[in-house]
Amino acid sequence: MLARPCLSLFLAAFLVAAGGARAEEAPAWAVYDAPPFMIAEGEDREAGIFDRIRHLLDARLSGGPARTLRGPFPRVVSALKDGTEICFVGGIRTPEREAFAVFSLPVAMFYPLRIVVHAPERARFEARGPLSLPALLADRSLRTSFLRDRTQGPEIDALVRASGPPTVHSEFREAFRMLLADRLDYLVEYSAIAAYQANILGQPEGVAALPFAEAPAPLLSRVMCPNTEWGRARIARIDAILRAERSSPAYRAIVEAWAEPGDLATIREAYDRTFLTTE
Repeated sequence: MLARPCLSLFLAAFLVAAGGARAEEAPAWAVYDAPPFMIAEGEDREAGIFDRIRHLLDARLSGGPARTLRGPFPRVVSALKDGTEICFVGGIRTPEREAFAVFSLPVAMFYPLRIVVHAPERARFEARGPLSLPALLADRSLRTSFLRDRTQGPEIDALVRASGPPTVHSEFREAFRMLLADRLDYLVEYSAIAAYQANILGQPEGVAALPFAEAPAPLLSRVMCPNTEWGRARIARIDAILRAERSSPAYRAIVEAWAEPGDLATIREAYDRTFLTTE
């Protein structure tokens, strides 16, 4: 457990929304605004995929909502490294993160990954022929940006690292504002996130999501907690809930909640083939 001064500093760094359950009865969740997976503000507040999974877990763990601590993802990672007693719905398991975090069974999927461009630029990108991420990254006339401390799977991460230090951003909306203002040429992003951000920024037809050759298989998101005795015990309880819930129609509906209609068939196929069979 963190020493009290460290925990106090962490709590002070976040906007704290008090829930109905005491800390010892239910976990504190780290959250940030990443629609449609986490929706922290606006008319869709708390209706994101990870929000709904968090609500389900709270109901099974304690019968009521836990505290939420809001802050950007880099701060969440730092808190977990410090052993702070929080969990986060939506983390991707990587060897680097396993040094400081423990992970549940998969809770949802990031899928499909696309090259996202400002809609007026679609023809320019399609004229390049089949899109390839290494070719785009090698073209220094094209501007892009990646979310700080995020992983999009080992294959994509390796391609980004091989291209040199990337430009980074801390918030999704920051990057989409730049894309729609033609200050970025493209993003490597999931189609559901792209559609939601374009809509919330008042340009629902403002982006085009294009396939590319290296697009990976579904990236499975999990609950991540600190790699401590507390965190390991919390994950064991969460896994028991997930084993009972994930094959139900209600849980499937959560995972599909914000999918683009054209993606539903591939998401459903991946749900049975990959999601439910992966530990």
